[in-house]
Amino acid sequence: MDMTGWVQGQVFVQTVDEKEVEQVTGFLTARGLTFQVLTLSERMVLDEADPESAVSTDRFSIAVQLGGFPQVIGPVLTDLVQRMHGGGWEADPDDEG
Repeated sequence: MDMTGWVQGQVFVQTVDEKEVEQVTGFLTARGLTFQVLTLSERMVLDEADPESAVSTDRFSIAVQLGGFPQVIGPVLTDLVQRMHGGGWEADPDDEG
C-alpha cells in the first residue's frame, strides 16, 4: 500500500523559559524548519498603592510550520513530539559525525 498526498500544518511549542526558547530555535534552525516565536508578557499589580510591587511574566509560543509528503513529515513530527515531552533539544549522537 502507498500513501500519497501532502500534509501541512503547525505545531506549537510553549514554554516560560528563555533558555529553552534558545535551545528549541537552535534545534529548528539546524534542521531548516520554518518557525516563528510569539511572546506574551503579563504584568500584575499586587498593590495599587505601590505600583512597584508589580509582577511580570513572559510566555513563549514557538509556531513550527510543517509541510510535505507524509513519509517526510511523519518522522519530523514524531521527533518534535518526543522532544517536547522531555526528550531534550540537544543534537542526536547519530547526527554528529
